[in-house]
Amino acid sequence: MGHEQVVLDFMDDVLNNHNPANAGKYLTEGMAWHGGTVGTVAGRDNVAGLMGAVVGAIPDLHAELQDMAVQDDKVVVRLVVTGTLQGDLLGVTGTGQAVRWDAIDYYRLEDGLIAEEWAGEDFTAFLNTSGAYRAPWIQ
Repeated sequence: MGHEQVVLDFMDDVLNNHNPANAGKYLTEGMAWHGGTVGTVAGRDNVAGLMGAVVGAIPDLHAELQDMAVQDDKVVVRLVVTGTLQGDLLGVTGTGQAVRWDAIDYYRLEDGLIAEEWAGEDFTAFLNTSGAYRAPWIQ
């Protein structure tokens, strides 16, 4: 299976089909998730736990692929993520509000598994749409 397909299957299974318990089958044991706002989460089980927290708080989460680029062992995706914030996530109280944000995720694979991910999430958009914060430039 090509690197592109591993990433697509991970996003589809874990995020869009809401199966965070399956995250481990796509990740190396030493997987590291680097996520700007969240920091680095190290280890397959910890990253799977993070995916569980996200999907648990946003049970109807959908990551819609906008663009993808593949080079050697690296895959970059641009996504629009939507859902309803039903539970607490990253210090934000579940509001029942629809949320939406853009993301650019950069994956590095080893032996057919995801070894690292750098997640560039528009956390301000998440906060704005959740109702937890209103940026002064938003009308």
